[in-house]
Amino acid sequence: RESEIAEIEAYAVGHGSLSNAPGINASTLKAKGFTDEAIAKVEKALPTAFDIKFAFNKWTFGEDFIRDQLGIGAEAIAAPGFDLLQTVGFTKREIEAANVHICGAMTVEGAPHLKAEHYPVFDCANPCGKIG
Repeated sequence: RESEIAEIEAYAVGHGSLSNAPGINASTLKAKGFTDEAIAKVEKALPTAFDIKFAFNKWTFGEDFIRDQLGIGAEAIAAPGFDLLQTVGFTKREIEAANVHICGAMTVEGAPHLKAEHYPVFDCANPCGKIG
């Protein structure tokens, strides 16, 4: 029972780490050119990120790393809608799956071990998260 509660909590608030994340994790990042040092930097930023895109940016890695190591041009990096994860080749589906695992769904709807009949206990006036 305690393990089920922990899984529900982790679904709602995330694991705060790349460890065991689907789609985007240390292995898949290394395959895209990220170094161990860069992965350590993002791991440090993830526990306080509301969305993984807030951790995967030029402020976490530095423009030099993104330009020189990942081969992304300065103009792309400076663009207002720059998305590092999509630019290096991750799909929207991979990003969203990793985001829920790392940063949480911000809702209990869809959490493991909960049934739809349990949702009214958690109901509030405002929808929570992207799916709540």
